[in-house]
Amino acid sequence: ITQRIAHAYRVGYYENDSKPGFDATVFNPTADFRFKNDTPAAILVQTEVDEANNILRFRFYGKKDGRIVDISQPTLWDVQPPPPPQNQDDPTLKKGVVKQVDFAAWGGKANFSYKVTRNGETIFAKDFYSSYRPWQAVFLVGTAD
Repeated sequence: ITQRIAHAYRVGYYENDSKPGFDATVFNPTADFRFKNDTPAAILVQTEVDEANNILRFRFYGKKDGRIVDISQPTLWDVQPPPPPQNQDDPTLKKGVVKQVDFAAWGGKANFSYKVTRNGETIFAKDFYSSYRPWQAVFLVGTAD
């Protein structure tokens, strides 16, 4: 792993099938998860989109070279509740119409350890950290007649 940038805040679908801290930002043109293939063989990357559960998966296949990968369970601390919801007047919506445009998320910090060994020798080891801001829900409230 040569670059991993966590999201700025926790969003429910990031954690559909994993705990907080394992997310990685993929955003054009700069913030992307990046890795280097340092094996002697090519790799195959397959993607899977599960729209019903809002999950995007990447599966990596390659030739075995004796590596063992150990990824710890993430630790979560300094958990903070989201701020109270914010209402914003919107003159483009009719009175009585309320539209949610942002969703609340808990803040906190997380980390996990990633280690790659081969023949008992450590090839790569790193701790990855995430710092999530608490995020408030935002509602547009119609003011138009």
